[in-house]
This record gives sequence, C-alpha cells and structure tokens, in this order.
Amino acid sequence: MFESSRRLSGEVVEVLEAIRGLAEGRYACLVEPRGIVFESPEPEGREAWALRRFLEEKCAALFAIPKAMAEGTDLDDAFEEWAQDEFLLAFLNGRVALVVACPAAESLRERAFPLLKVLADRLFRYNETYRLDPEGRGLFIGRPRLDIVVVGGPRQDG
Repeated sequence: MFESSRRLSGEVVEVLEAIRGLAEGRYACLVEPRGIVFESPEPEGREAWALRRFLEEKCAALFAIPKAMAEGTDLDDAFEEWAQDEFLLAFLNGRVALVVACPAAESLRERAFPLLKVLADRLFRYNETYRLDPEGRGLFIGRPRLDIVVVGGPRQDG
C-alpha cells in the first residue's frame, strides 16, 4: 500500500516531538551520516542554532560510536566540546540515528523504548533503505537493530 511521504514525515515529527517531550529535552533530531533529516523544534534562538550546528558537524562521527563500542576500540569523544546537555543516541540499523539533547539521558533510555519502536516503524515506511544495514544487508521482516548510547551525565572528578 502506498503511503503519503508528507503524512509519514508528519508522523515521524510527531513521534520525535513526543520523545523530546518525554525527555523534557530542548532539542531532538534524526540524523543520517550526511546530515539532519528531521528536527524538533525548529531552532529559533542563537543557542538552539549553536546546538543544531554542533550536531550537524558531528553527524558522520556519531555513526562510528556503536561500532567502536561493540569492538572495544578507542574513539574520540564527539561531544567533548558540548557540556550543556546530556544526549540519548538511538541508532536504527546503523542508517539513521535519533539524537535527544536533554537534562537526564539515562533515565530516558527505558521510558522512550515504546516510542522508539513506533519511530522505527514510521521510519521504515518513510524510507525503506533504513531497513538495511550500512552494508546493504537486511530483511523487510523482523526486528531492527537498535543501538542505544547515553552521552554525558554526572562527572566524578578524582
């Protein structure tokens, strides 16, 4: 069945806004390695634009995080220059990632899981290539690979 791209885009943004609201976050976006695909809200102030620009510059680097963590290899901290927020990153099949800037990313991890399933469904219908992994493998049935990473949080000086 053919679904309207405009309607699916609207549904993706609605779920993105719901996740941002659940997180009490100030910004959430969906990114691909080449850039931001969806965002909530649209940046208006200088600080919001600075965060958007920061994330836009880090898009490609973000996609190296799950692989490096799985392999146990060292990785430069892509968020080292940004201490104002914590971030929840949720990578879907290594193709697209949710980024939520919020005050408490760890507590969002479990609470957001039901919405992440809805988001994955909408994204798969919006862009079928998201069903495949970065190497072009995947199935149109079954569960997606979802890698969740929390960045930030209380720092302990020792």
